Amino acid sequence: MGAQPFIFVTTEIEVDCMKLRTMFLFLLMMCVAVIASAQNGPNPMLFQPGENIYGLSYGDWTAAWWQYVMQYTNDINPYFDTTGSLCNEGQGGPVFYLVGSPTGATLTTRYCTVPAGKALLIPLINAECSTIEAGAFHIDNASQGHTCAQAWADGLGTISMTIDHHKVKDLTSYRFQSPFYYFNVPPDNNFTGTVGPTEAWSVSDGYWVMVKPLSPGVHVIHVYVSMVGGLAAGSIQNFTYVLTIQ
Repeated sequence: MGAQPFIFVTTEIEVDCMKLRTMFLFLLMMCVAVIASAQNGPNPMLFQPGENIYGLSYGDWTAAWWQYVMQYTNDINPYFDTTGSLCNEGQGGPVFYLVGSPTGATLTTRYCTVPAGKALLIPLINAECSTIEAGAFHIDNASQGHTCAQAWADGLGTISMTIDHHKVKDLTSYRFQSPFYYFNVPPDNNFTGTVGPTEAWSVSDGYWVMVKPLSPGVHVIHVYVSMVGGLAAGSIQNFTYVLTIQ
């Protein structure tokens, strides 16, 4: 008589356990997805507000950006370059500084080549007050600086940004104020319009984003911002970057 076949019998309890295990794994995967989404926020291409970015906060990086812009005479300042020919002037470290538009409502389009692996710090619209400037931009200490810069950055109207035609969301969450920072300017023909003194302290305020390193290839970023109230009412930023990452 031949050997009898061994038959596996799945009980009702085992079936229920398998269903529970499948349901548990599904819920676990959902939780992981929710946590990842929360960490990335609505804009996974950006560093999030409050995030440590290469050892510094958003506010710290905005101060570093102003130190970068202030150091040049106007003829070689990337801010006043409307083509992108000066994009790589003075760039170094893990963050590549982009600049806004000196022409306001008129669209400024710059073409730049950016090394792969660099994050991009982009000022959407900003302002600063300093100990070297006169009038409504003048301050004598940090407390005055925070108040002054905030007054210039209040009054936002429209704010929009796209990366490769994808709309960046929740941009009003990306307002940052800098610490009280030290900077240098050339003795004349400089960003502040002052003549003589070359050392000062400042505070800035405004809307900024830090874009995570983009993939190699061509990327297009467009920014449009208008101010409808406050000290900067009527100010507009309207600029496009065509970036080749390589």
